[in-house]
Amino acid sequence: MMLQHPGQVSASEEELRFAIQNKHLCHRMSSALESVTVSDRPLEGPVVRKAEVAPEEDERKKRQWERNRIVVAKCRNKKKENTEHLQKESEKLESVNAELKAQIEELKNEKQHLIYMLNLHRPTCIVRAQNGRTPEDERNLFIQQMKEGALQS
Repeated sequence: MMLQHPGQVSASEEELRFAIQNKHLCHRMSSALESVTVSDRPLEGPVVRKAEVAPEEDERKKRQWERNRIVVAKCRNKKKENTEHLQKESEKLESVNAELKAQIEELKNEKQHLIYMLNLHRPTCIVRAQNGRTPEDERNLFIQQMKEGALQS
């Protein structure tokens, strides 16, 4: 065993570092070759083909592609389910809105009917007569309330 000074690199460590750098360089070069596009015109000379991919690399790419395909399918399904949920929610809210509008119309009609009934009663109402209002005042009040009800509808 050889003693080394701190910061000094052994020959085997240097060889390992060189091998790792060489492997990274080869990987970058093969990636660069894969990204090169070939034009449609024929080449002058022999056709250059991409170096064959190692079976392990090919298998790893297939597994990655399959995982990606599954993730994309899940994403599409989730988006489809979310869209269906929102569509159902929208239909439900439209139905509730229609029911509420119908209820508003019923209440407006009931209000008009109650105003009419109240105004029919006013001329004969003893309480109103005691306050000093004449039947003419009551009739004018009735007409005014009918106009206001028509404007609010």
